[in-house]
Amino acid sequence: MTRSNPVTQDYYEILNIQSTGNIAHLSKQQLKLAYHKALLKHHPDKASSVTNGADLPQSSQDLSRDSKTYTIDEITTAYKTLSDPQLRAEYDRALRLDRAKIVEREKTGAVFHTGLEVVDLEDLACEEEGDSAFWYRGCRCGDEKGFLVSEEDLEREAEHGEIVIGCRGCSLWMKVLFAVEEDG
Repeated sequence: MTRSNPVTQDYYEILNIQSTGNIAHLSKQQLKLAYHKALLKHHPDKASSVTNGADLPQSSQDLSRDSKTYTIDEITTAYKTLSDPQLRAEYDRALRLDRAKIVEREKTGAVFHTGLEVVDLEDLACEEEGDSAFWYRGCRCGDEKGFLVSEEDLEREAEHGEIVIGCRGCSLWMKVLFAVEEDG
């Protein structure tokens, strides 16, 4: 279960297991019970007749979970993954990493782009027009100046020493690394 893609589904949520609690000590019996409840809850023929129980209070989080519908395949995959100690450990690591990336992205506003090529500014062609300059590189989509960086763009990102730009002709992205030269 080596993953380069983010974890797209929270298996604990699918099985309605509180991931905020101590999930490390979740017994096989508890997991199996959660699996059976999820199957009953989301089974197309049984879903309308199954309730959570009138005497059980529901939090707003539980109510929002109830609105989601999962397929039998999703529920089975969640159960198989969480019931196998090795798969579960790998899944938990991937889930923690994905959550950390989300938190970091929310803090910094940074977005990861699939297929991101990393180049140095010196690898791009340069053209000067009057007092300004711009750097460019062709893209595989055929746009000769698909990746275009202006001097103003570089000045705006001077503190970071890198800029992420999208191709003007397609959905590819490039990270350009650069160092600021001080005049004088």
